[in-house]
Amino acid sequence: MSRIKLGVGLLTCSLLLSSCQLGGERSDYQHAHISGPTGSGWYPLSTLFSDIWLDEIDELQVTVVEGGAIGNIREVNTARDVQSGFAFASDFIDALNGRGAFEGEPQENVRALGAFYPTMWNFAVLENSPYESLDDVLLHGADAINGNPGDASEATFRRVFEAMGYDHEVLEEEHDVGISYGGYGDAANQLRDGLIDLTVQGGGPGVPALTEVDAMRPLRLLEIPDEALEALEEGGYGYSTDLSIPAGTYSNQTEDVNTVASWAMMVVNKDMNEDLVYEMTKQIWEHVERVQEEQPSRGAWFDPEMAVSVIDDPEENFHPGALRYYEEVGAFERGNES
Repeated sequence: MSRIKLGVGLLTCSLLLSSCQLGGERSDYQHAHISGPTGSGWYPLSTLFSDIWLDEIDELQVTVVEGGAIGNIREVNTARDVQSGFAFASDFIDALNGRGAFEGEPQENVRALGAFYPTMWNFAVLENSPYESLDDVLLHGADAINGNPGDASEATFRRVFEAMGYDHEVLEEEHDVGISYGGYGDAANQLRDGLIDLTVQGGGPGVPALTEVDAMRPLRLLEIPDEALEALEEGGYGYSTDLSIPAGTYSNQTEDVNTVASWAMMVVNKDMNEDLVYEMTKQIWEHVERVQEEQPSRGAWFDPEMAVSVIDDPEENFHPGALRYYEEVGAFERGNES
């Protein structure tokens, strides 16, 4: 009988308290991993990782549950129901510092297992819109949907404009920018129908919801100005600012478009058994060819050195079990951080 369980709800506390053993002996225990929604890229990747762990780590039982970027960090921080999960590196840095969606609530019990691939933020308008740049959004008073409150996309929208010198209040009150909230599918549909002018969504590099719109009404991507990219880099928000959305991502896109990217990563609770985290890390990388075969667009980015280097201060922010593996394979050297 299979030892992997897929579910849409969280495990009960009593089950986990009796068998999870975050820092205890490794013997016939449950492990719960939180992904994204079933339609997200994180969910199939989570089930693939879980399948690898199931096959390679003796006596481990794995449950995959649905989640979301901000909530995943909070859930792993408490470890009441889950012990590992996917997150964005930018949100992880916010969580450690108690800012952004975690303002005043630093998440002190989360650590990194590794970063895997970049999610590039698409600032998209219709090709026939009057908006040629993000500055035009200010001039024309665009209506925008950029995710739900606390989402990584909403935080990225806010931070990009703050890096340009405009906070939410200035955008809404002085520039008549209408900021609403909603999911990717709803925002894409409203963009297609002309009900909004701009949406910000993350993809690798394209976004499925936007690709569907592009098939009917071509899109145009707005570039983040160099000065804003520099300010975001200096702000230490955990973004990568040296990546571009390549030409051809959308039908009429003829040039690369500069943007910011948030690396998809895995977080674990700091009290997880060190040997278990070591094995979980090791098995992912020893089966990276399987990841690249089954998840090619994401797997193409998988690199153990990058997995460490895109996270600030690895010695402090990585789980020691994961860092032990990266040291063994030469992907990280203590005292030699970039």
